[in-house]
Amino acid sequence: MLKLNRQMAVLLMTVGLLSGCGGHTSEVPDDLVPVTGTVKLDGEPKANITVIFNPGKKTSGTGGYGVTDQDGKYTLTHRSNKPGVEPGEYVVTFSMMGLPDGSPIPEGKDAADVGAVQLLPEKYTNPNREMNLTIATVAAPSATLDYEIKSK
Repeated sequence: MLKLNRQMAVLLMTVGLLSGCGGHTSEVPDDLVPVTGTVKLDGEPKANITVIFNPGKKTSGTGGYGVTDQDGKYTLTHRSNKPGVEPGEYVVTFSMMGLPDGSPIPEGKDAADVGAVQLLPEKYTNPNREMNLTIATVAAPSATLDYEIKSK
């Protein structure tokens, strides 16, 4: 049986919650907009940051997520596993799990088994719009949205 690390569990839970938001159907929307970008942490591109687009109050759909690669680049994926999200306004949140000392989760280890914690401040991880100032507007034909976040 595959072990899910804590970051993946948080991501799946968030995506599951997103599927209950907005007016989605079981079909893939025709108007998905490809979204890509780069995330820098403390001025440097950073791998393994989960980027989550949570639909705003007037945005239909469920949003999407992506995970940064070694160059800090991400591509959003819709809940249908198709690239992109519906056009609209989103509250963007970020998640980066690691060991309490800030080091990465060891390869092949389960986050829960090694006591992994959220390494980013709550202002980046909480989708409550009043706490989170990271708002994105997605419009066709595509969007490139880069982010600069701080660890403290």
